[in-house]
Amino acid sequence: MCGIFCSVVKHDHLKSFNISSALKGILKNRGPDVQDEMVIDYGFGNIFFSGCVLWQQGESVQKQPVVEDDFIFLFNGDIYNTPKPESLSDTSWIAKRLAECRCEEENILKILKQLEGPHCLIIYDKRDQILYFSRDALGRNSLIIESIPNGFQLLSTSHFENDKISMELPPLGLYRIKLNDLTSCVLHPWQHLNNYATQLLRNLDLAIGWNTAVESPMSPDWILNCKLAFSYNFYKFPYNKNNVDLYKNLIGQPEIKESLSIIHTLLSDSIKKRVRNTAPLCRLCLQQSNISPACTHAKLCILFSGGLDCTILALLANQYVPVTEPIELINVAFESVKGQNISEKLWDVPDRKTSLVSINELKQLCPERGWNLLQVNVTRLELQQHLKSRIKHLIYPLDTVLDESLGCAFWFASHCTHSTARVALIGSGADELFGGYTRYRNSFKRCLGNDLEQQAAVQNELEVDWQRISARNLARDDRVIADNGKTARSPFIEENFVKFIRSLEVYQKCCFVFPEGVGDKLLLRLYAYQIGLRDVVFLKKRAIQFGSRIANKKQNATHQSDYL
Repeated sequence: MCGIFCSVVKHDHLKSFNISSALKGILKNRGPDVQDEMVIDYGFGNIFFSGCVLWQQGESVQKQPVVEDDFIFLFNGDIYNTPKPESLSDTSWIAKRLAECRCEEENILKILKQLEGPHCLIIYDKRDQILYFSRDALGRNSLIIESIPNGFQLLSTSHFENDKISMELPPLGLYRIKLNDLTSCVLHPWQHLNNYATQLLRNLDLAIGWNTAVESPMSPDWILNCKLAFSYNFYKFPYNKNNVDLYKNLIGQPEIKESLSIIHTLLSDSIKKRVRNTAPLCRLCLQQSNISPACTHAKLCILFSGGLDCTILALLANQYVPVTEPIELINVAFESVKGQNISEKLWDVPDRKTSLVSINELKQLCPERGWNLLQVNVTRLELQQHLKSRIKHLIYPLDTVLDESLGCAFWFASHCTHSTARVALIGSGADELFGGYTRYRNSFKRCLGNDLEQQAAVQNELEVDWQRISARNLARDDRVIADNGKTARSPFIEENFVKFIRSLEVYQKCCFVFPEGVGDKLLLRLYAYQIGLRDVVFLKKRAIQFGSRIANKKQNATHQSDYL
């Protein structure tokens, strides 16, 4: 994970450029291992590059920006599913491939459409004075764009100031700007733009003062639609109030069993790559140059509510972490107050109780593993202090009550002082893919039409959430977790896994005639049951902001936060 920064400003308005100390500090938190910067005079003005690197891949840390022939390159992310030498970092490997393009845009597009994994990149073609930039099609990593006097800048994370216009760059494709005209932009989209994406592009043009022309889509192979010939329908099976018998019966169905087998293959592969592709030293040993490279401290943590998604990740990750290393399960609880006695602090929040149940199940299934449950307790005073001084800048430019609650929960969990891990697995995407939120059940109940119309209502709700998952969750979570020197990795949001799950019909993933904790995320619950989990399988979905007690259910999540 890295902090990347690029600023383009016309000459007659810039004599010198310096990143503010506050912003430089935030970027360095994302990339504490090595930092570098560079200024280029491109004739019409100056372009400033800065890179702060958190070493995760390759034999040694790669400084940024990288210069290869006519290209200057900044990269933040991880590349998977692509064969490359293990000795090279992703940044070095992509930079060398770009140099082979010889500034031919068609060749650049061919490279980018083959990249899989969460990433943001900035490419400057010195010969033709063209700036390219993009976020991956799933929008997993953060890249903010800001309008500044006579120019613009791109950065992984920003610092709140009242006079700035900032927004998360929509992850629509590869953007191209010729630096002799900072008002015209070209977009090569990942796929044909739908109404939602078209509106995002309009918002971008309005905020930055651009006129963006859309050219032909890149259409990576994994993004193309495909429908598999599964005919099973969860709604065809009766419910007899015996959940165990129901699950055993469903798992025994040949087509359901086949889909569960595919899930196991794809999810296991996703987790394996996200667990193994990391530096050989933990956070503490990396800071001590005289330490032996044989580090046996935890290098992996899981942000752990004890719920279905994170417990599945923990159980599967166990296969790919050396048995000599512990796995950290980080659980966060926020101070609650009972009655009128404000000195009585209660940490026994719902997620804390659930985590204790789930870790016991993991210990029974994997007794040889060292499972370190790290309990993070946050007072209301600590919450307010860190929110005002630090977290609000990481959440920016988002500003709702929901952003505040989720952003703080992830920041405090990843900030855990006893954690040595540099990779954090999170369960993002599971609810949107499998139908886990209560609003999906409500859309099913509210629809008074026939079966097809009810399924269409649920599918529409799922699709809306999937389209906006980057803007609602992923970029913000990346910013707050990376601030603590950890790389957030989301195994459920992996190209091949996403393609398969989204190819299934909605009635093959969830069933809302079954009760809560049984029919929501039904296919994923069946998978959890199949791999040996029992207690966690029938837990009802609980949002982290309520499970950790950071938020009050009486608050309107969409309202603007007082602190942000």
